[in-house]
Parts: sequence; C-alpha cells; structure tokens
Amino acid sequence: MKKFFQTIGLLTLMIGSFIYTEKVGTTAKLSDTLLTEIKSKKDGYKENAMEPIIKENTIIPGINGKEVDTQKSYEAMSKIGYFDDKLLVYKPLKVQNTLDKNKDKYVINGNNTKMDVTLLFKVKPNDNITDIINLLNQNKVKATFFIESKYLEKHHNQIINLIQSGHTIGNLSNNEDYNDSDFVWMKTIITNIGNQIYNYCYTEKPNKSILKICTIQNSITIMPQIIIKQNPLLNLKKTILPGAIISLDINQSLKRELPAILNYIKSKGYNLKPLEQLLKE
Repeated sequence: MKKFFQTIGLLTLMIGSFIYTEKVGTTAKLSDTLLTEIKSKKDGYKENAMEPIIKENTIIPGINGKEVDTQKSYEAMSKIGYFDDKLLVYKPLKVQNTLDKNKDKYVINGNNTKMDVTLLFKVKPNDNITDIINLLNQNKVKATFFIESKYLEKHHNQIINLIQSGHTIGNLSNNEDYNDSDFVWMKTIITNIGNQIYNYCYTEKPNKSILKICTIQNSITIMPQIIIKQNPLLNLKKTILPGAIISLDINQSLKRELPAILNYIKSKGYNLKPLEQLLKE
C-alpha cells in the first residue's frame, strides 16, 4: 500500500511538473511573440524630430518627435498578453538646434505642422483690455499680451492674474525702447511670476539694436509675419496660416470684431494657443 501511494505521489508530481513546464513554455512563447510584434511595428509609430527653419536671421522653431520605448511598452502589454497600441510607451526624440540656441534670431512664426495660432495684443499705456480679457475667458482662449511698462505700473494686478492664468506676457519696455531701464525690471517681474519660461521682445521689422539688446538679456525677439492695424477680421481671413503669430492693435474695430475673429479661427480648425505654447518644441 505504501508503495502504491508513493507511485501515485510520483505520478502527480510528474504531471504537475509537466503542466507547469508547459505553462511556462506557453507564457514564454507568448512573451516572445509579443516582444517580436512590438519590435516589428514600432517604426510605424515613430515621429522624427523636425529641426527649425532658419533663413538668415529668422527662425521658425522645430518640434520634438517620439519613438516607441520597446521595453516599457512590452512591460505594459505583458499584463494583458497581446499587442494594443493604446499601451505603447514613448520616449522623446528631441530637436538639436533649439530655440534656446538661437536667441540671436527673429522668431517669425510657430511650427506650421500643427494647426496652432496665437493672437498677440499690443497694449499701450492708455488701452483698456478688460473686455478683451472677459471675451477670451468666456471662450476659454489663452492669448498673448505685449505690454508697455507704464501699463504694467498701473495694472500690475491684472497682468499678474493674466500670467498666473496661462496667458503669455510680452515685454514692450517703455514705448518699445529696449535701451530703457524699464526693460530689465519688467523682464524680472514677467519671468518670476507663474510658469512663463521666456521674456519676449517685439519688433515689426528688422532692428539690429533690439535684437542685440534682447539677445544679451536672454530674451526671444518676436517679429510677426502677420501684423493687423485695421479691419482685423477681413485682414485675418486673408492672411491666417498654421503657426501664425497674429499681431493686433487694440482699437474699437478690434473690440467690435473680436467675437467674430474667434469664431472664424475655430471654424477653420485652428487651435488658439498663447505664444509660450506655440513656440514650445
């Protein structure tokens, strides 16, 4: 009888061992198949980084790409045992010639591979932008405000709120004079409040003096391709393009037509972004 139970025990152990070995083998086979499938498909999900477009002293920033992280994607999918592209894990392919390395050039546009644009409002000391801000808030739109120093002195709480709520603030110094000492203290305030990375200068045509001063002060100089003074809706319809930085003077026609401008931009499939996001690689 003892020998009988020993035989049964041995058989049970052998069968269990066989089942376990088969299960491990099947799991290993599935794992090998899954890993092979990820490797064979990963190139189809790769997006190469696009380097900036640089012509003479102007630049359109590049944009980072991405590629599949094979090991991390495998770890994510091994939990379900089959390939699912929703579980792909990516690692970045970064632009080499970044905006940080090209602050001595005029930024004329955002990257044109995405349907993003920014509205840039030039704010002078006596302008009232309350209605514009309210309209942007109602439409959940973030924009860019280039302000002069005297406006900042009178409306510092409003500007702080704009920065903290995700709008981009540009620096017009005192009457767009970047030799003025106001430029530096404005830069300190703008870049030390909220999450804004850069200080931005502005010019509507090439100006070596502005570019030199702003480069020394570690600032980005914006020279928009689209500058609209009057009839904003009509002129915007004629000129808008992907990546556009659209400079707008604040006047009655702008305030009157801004609701229609926002609707038109959205109807054409464009995303309204603040400058900080538009230029982000």
